[in-house]
Amino acid sequence: MKNMTRTTKTAFLAISIIALSSGCAMKTKIMDVSGISMTRMNLKEGETLQETGPVKGEFCQDSMNDKGGMGLLDEATTHAQKQHSVDFITSAVFFSTGNCVSIEGTGQKIVAATGADDGSHAKKGKKH
Repeated sequence: MKNMTRTTKTAFLAISIIALSSGCAMKTKIMDVSGISMTRMNLKEGETLQETGPVKGEFCQDSMNDKGGMGLLDEATTHAQKQHSVDFITSAVFFSTGNCVSIEGTGQKIVAATGADDGSHAKKGKKH
């Protein structure tokens, strides 16, 4: 009877470990970023951003072709930008879930300046 109890406990422990490791992975916050883009470094003079709404993206590491965790944030960002057709993501939050990294934030599209002259360009003409 004592052996049966140990065997039962061992089996229960093994099943619990397997269930925990293969079940649902916890979503863990990695970091916050005020703004990110994988396609643009900055805005050109006269460009502004226009909010397009919430965006999400995810990239999961290939467990058969494990190349480490490098680039997962970049890939998740690229996925979100392509999926939502945005130039930047602001108020971005990165999460880790199992072997996946996801991003959530606000999409931003680049808007060129309107034709209004703000007086910053020197005008050629006669001197007074």
